[in-house]
Order: sequence, then structure tokens, then C-alpha cells
Amino acid sequence: MSFRVYDFRDTDIMARLLELGSIPAADLASELGASGDKQGNQIGSRLNWMKRYGMTAYDPKDRTWRISEGGERVLASRRKAAAVQAIEALPANELVEVMAHITSVYRLGDPLLAAMLRREFQYGTWSGR
Repeated sequence: MSFRVYDFRDTDIMARLLELGSIPAADLASELGASGDKQGNQIGSRLNWMKRYGMTAYDPKDRTWRISEGGERVLASRRKAAAVQAIEALPANELVEVMAHITSVYRLGDPLLAAMLRREFQYGTWSGR
């Protein structure tokens, strides 16, 4: 099993971390359906990238991962269904303006949100699925 950005959305991993609390990488890999000796290393690498962007946090004393405060904010906003319903109601050609706004947030906004926007676009547009 691979834990690339093309295989798992950051928000899915973050939601699982929020649900499980602080957890070793190998245990999280198992919770996500992986088995084998190297799975902890693979998910650990992914979690380390997510930490670099501010989505996760690592406790070196316990060797456990958890969702960061920034990651919790992102997940909390994900639950606001009204915004999603409003976007889904837009005609397709108006989504160009929505994307223009998203790209300005990407360029000028919070680095955590910029990283998540870029990675969500990678996940959603990958043709290998």
C-alpha cells in the first residue's frame, strides 16, 4: 500500500488522526488498512511532509503523531456543508471565478491553506485513478 498524496487525501489522514488522537505511525498505517513492516515508515514520511506544512505534529518523546491546531481548523471548516452546497449550485462556467479566488488565496494567504489547496488539486486531478 502506498501513502502518496495521490492515494490518500490529506484531509482523510487528518480526520483519522483527529479520531484516534496521538498514535505511532505504524499503528496509523494499520488503521488505514496497510499491513507489512515498512508501512510505518511510508506513512511516517507522508506525516512528516504534512508536519512541514503545519497539518500534523510529532511528539519525539512518545514517537506519536497527532493533528495540529491548523489541521483542526481546516477540518472544522470542512464540516460547513452550506459552502459546499453553494458552490455545487453554481453553473459550471462560474467556477472559473471561484478558481480565481482560490488561486489568490493560494498566492497570498496562509501557507498551510496554500499547501492544502495545492495537494488537494494534485489528488483530485491525478489521472492514475
